[in-house]
Amino acid sequence: MGKVVNAAGREIDFDAAVALMDDEIREAIHAELAPCTEQAFFAAYAVAHAEKYGAEWELNTENPVY
Repeated sequence: MGKVVNAAGREIDFDAAVALMDDEIREAIHAELAPCTEQAFFAAYAVAHAEKYGAEWELNTENPVY
């Protein structure tokens, strides 16, 4: 897998991002969108994460910390 770009334009390693995703959200996005691009998956996850937790996902911020 490769790299994706977050909402702030930062390049993110997709494998690392997947490892840090909420399992429940990740599985729901997979069921809804697959097959899709890594970029589309990352973007959909970021939206779902913000909806569930009421906060931006760390990897979708200006200065993401893994």
